[in-house]
Amino acid sequence: MSKSLQIYYHAIFGALGGLLGWWIIGSLGTQTWNFWLEAVVVGAGLGFWIGGLVAATDGAMVKRVRLRAVRDGILGAGAGMVAGVLGLLLANAVWAIFSGGLVARALTWMLLGMLIGLGDIAVSRRIQRALYAALGGMTGGLAGGIIYEGMTWLFLNQVEMAQEAIGGVGLVMIGGCIGGLIPLARQVLSRGELHVLAGQQSGLVREVTDMARVGRYDGNDLYLPDAGVSWRHVVVRRTASGFELEVLAEADDGVEIGATRIQPGATHPLQSGDQFRLGEALVQFVGK
Repeated sequence: MSKSLQIYYHAIFGALGGLLGWWIIGSLGTQTWNFWLEAVVVGAGLGFWIGGLVAATDGAMVKRVRLRAVRDGILGAGAGMVAGVLGLLLANAVWAIFSGGLVARALTWMLLGMLIGLGDIAVSRRIQRALYAALGGMTGGLAGGIIYEGMTWLFLNQVEMAQEAIGGVGLVMIGGCIGGLIPLARQVLSRGELHVLAGQQSGLVREVTDMARVGRYDGNDLYLPDAGVSWRHVVVRRTASGFELEVLAEADDGVEIGATRIQPGATHPLQSGDQFRLGEALVQFVGK
């Protein structure tokens, strides 16, 4: 699966999360609630659905492993719910400081997107990857928020039903922007990529932030369900001098790089264009 297609699916799932959040939260009639209570409920709901569905995208559409999608979705939803509550409570504090206005509204969606992106740490357990996701989420929240607020301003004098519809469209845009810009930020900021040239995942491209785990376990960054690939086969790691490939101890057959076989427990420097074979899968490292 290409990089652009991965961004597309993340955006679609994020938009679906925004739509579900709008539909479910809207049914509660939170407009009449206390200002802070409304922030908690709305933040929790939006974070739950956007964070959960964005986190589930990789397992559902890239790895195509249902159980992985469910596991990541649950972790992402939990982290997103916490992020949403914190984000909207902080945003309300900013709102009070600025006495409302466009700046306060823009910061609201930026904070929500940033904290949803940061919630990636619950799934990946890697700080640098989560920081990249936070940057993407913040940018997506800002972009979606500007669209949302612009639409609200244009249709300010419409009837209540039209305003509700605009709110739904706006949250779909926010969810889509957050979902799409999280993987885009990781792709842009990463310094290396892994391209699958042969095997069941042929055509798939995955970024390498600080490191990428590769193997037959669906929790790896690059999931290769091919014959001859071990559960956890190799790790591609960024070092001070570039990138290196570490063959893990459980990789029974090691790895072939050109005519050289790298044995389990050994490391090998990677240059852009290097190809390595794991069982029936062939992967190329591309440096940026």
